[in-house]
Amino acid sequence: MTDTLPPKVPFHALTLQAHSKGYLAVGIDGEFLQLDKDFQSVDEVRKPFPMAVRHTCVVNGTFVATWIDHELLMARMAAFDCSEAITDGPERGSLRTRTTLESAQHPSGSLWSHVLDAEPLALCGHEDGFAFVLYKKGIYAMGNDAGEHWRIELPTWPELTKLPRANDVVTAAFDNGLLKVWSRGGGTQSYDVETGDLVSTNVNHYDGVLEHVYCQHGQELHVYDNGSVVWRTEGMALIDAKLSGPVQHAFWSESEKAWRIAGWREELFLSTDGLKTSKMHEIPVHILYNKGKTYLLLNDGSWLHSHF
Repeated sequence: MTDTLPPKVPFHALTLQAHSKGYLAVGIDGEFLQLDKDFQSVDEVRKPFPMAVRHTCVVNGTFVATWIDHELLMARMAAFDCSEAITDGPERGSLRTRTTLESAQHPSGSLWSHVLDAEPLALCGHEDGFAFVLYKKGIYAMGNDAGEHWRIELPTWPELTKLPRANDVVTAAFDNGLLKVWSRGGGTQSYDVETGDLVSTNVNHYDGVLEHVYCQHGQELHVYDNGSVVWRTEGMALIDAKLSGPVQHAFWSESEKAWRIAGWREELFLSTDGLKTSKMHEIPVHILYNKGKTYLLLNDGSWLHSHF
């Protein structure tokens, strides 16, 4: 590629998932667009299901997502082959007339799809499977074939029980052979990927509500509702910083030993040398590395090269 920026994504993007053939751009209203490795579209915008997408992950060439609609009190989980074209699904109005489990509508073209009877709180994947968390139900670890490997009850941390919703799980990630989950109050537990056995439990105390954790190569970036971030490694807080607003996306750059962060109208570079910031007019919703360069996808669908 030259220094020319990629074509504009024609919707407000939620995320961009990388797979072996390229990328899948996902919109906030459930739009899907297949892109090649140079971010060029290879198909039309499709909408396989008329709900907002909540979570996404890629599992060895399979894209897994959850959809939820609080008005309709419906949720779905489904998987797609990343090498196959995405197709349009049912209209939203048809969902209101399908009130039984047997007649439920499902995302079009999916490899498999399930009706969820509780709100999905987290979803994460690795090359051999994925895991998800359901509100008041539990944690489920699945294989590539969507077969259940194990399930466990939702974790609790006794010292957090007096704080409102502090035990609610907000995010999960696979890292170094472990499945890790975190709660709003900073509770964290790690489980053996193969068996679901509890490996460790802890509470990371911080003045803020935990919203998300980015976890890669043993590095963790804890994101809080007040715009604060804490970089943790081996369970210890290395650096904390206050941003100008919420984090939209982040990834760990192993070659640079730093976090690259898409913030609120700003791009950030967090290393042991401190925090570098570059302001922008739009909101970057995704940041990623591709062919030697770092790109930011903005909320209006346009792209920028990294300032750093």
